[in-house]
Amino acid sequence: MPDKKKKFMELPQAMQFIREQSAEVQAEYRQIVTMLETDGRLSMPYGEKIESDNLFAMRIIRAGNVRVFYVYGNGDKVYGLFGYVKKTQGIPEHEMKKAKKMVGLLRRGGWIK
Repeated sequence: MPDKKKKFMELPQAMQFIREQSAEVQAEYRQIVTMLETDGRLSMPYGEKIESDNLFAMRIIRAGNVRVFYVYGNGDKVYGLFGYVKKTQGIPEHEMKKAKKMVGLLRRGGWIK
């Protein structure tokens, strides 16, 4: 097994959201997390950078249309913030506000730069 470049850590909101998804979504999510940990980053179609600095979205698209926000933390840490089921073309404003708020809290807590 290749060395891991990153350590993915789910916040409780992300953990709970994934637990509530189908087995297929959970399996695809685990594959994408493994890619992120092994490669250190995700590129399309598995991940996308969001307008805000350091905010990214994991794209679970084969088993559903699910997104999980994540940020790069200090050292080798990557934090999974929370997820949602995508139903519209763009990211709903309330989901963006929630993500930016969580990024701010992590930054103030010294978890991310």
